[in-house]
Amino acid sequence: MGGGKSYSTINSCKSALSLVLPISNSDENGIKRFLKPQKPKYDSTWDTNLVLTYLEKLQPTVNLSFENMSLKLVTLLAIISAHRLQTFAKIKLKHIKRFEDRIEVYIPDRIKTTRKGRYQPLIIIPFFNERPKLCLASLLMAYIEKTKDFRTNDNDTLILTYKKPHHSATVQTISRRVKTVLHKSGVDTFIYSSYSTRHAASSAAYRAGVNIEEIRKRAGW
Repeated sequence: MGGGKSYSTINSCKSALSLVLPISNSDENGIKRFLKPQKPKYDSTWDTNLVLTYLEKLQPTVNLSFENMSLKLVTLLAIISAHRLQTFAKIKLKHIKRFEDRIEVYIPDRIKTTRKGRYQPLIIIPFFNERPKLCLASLLMAYIEKTKDFRTNDNDTLILTYKKPHHSATVQTISRRVKTVLHKSGVDTFIYSSYSTRHAASSAAYRAGVNIEEIRKRAGW
């Protein structure tokens, strides 16, 4: 049987097989456990304002250490875009386009949601003049400027490791950075992992009245 089948499809096949094959009670119980649908990882979520309040204190941008600037960048990316952390590890400088009122980040590389006939992610980051301390677009440009002397000619990846020589940050590295910020902000990281930012960001957008279809598109679902 090919991959990507739903639980209902697999259960239908199991029922058909049970008509011609003997299945013991122990086998039946094992099959039921295996076919049990996944439960959502989180029944609740954390308040994004907790994290945003903490990040707002990391100022002024020009005086931030490379570590704090990196922490703020990846966490704001996660909250504002609601994309997977894997996506951020794929961002290349050559695919970042600046406009007067926004920055657009193209992700042409293959990611988890890449499918034939499906559009690749486009992350749109507006300049946030109302709360400049949380302006991801300005922070992104400052990060690029700060790291330009760290980069080798063949390293075009946006997010870099802290230590010299500065390499491309992995998904695991980005995940640890987001988790560090969650912990410092007061989020219970024993319950919520760094990957919970998608849920938290999408929930916050929904509460703010953002259309479900718009949330789905922005988050790459």
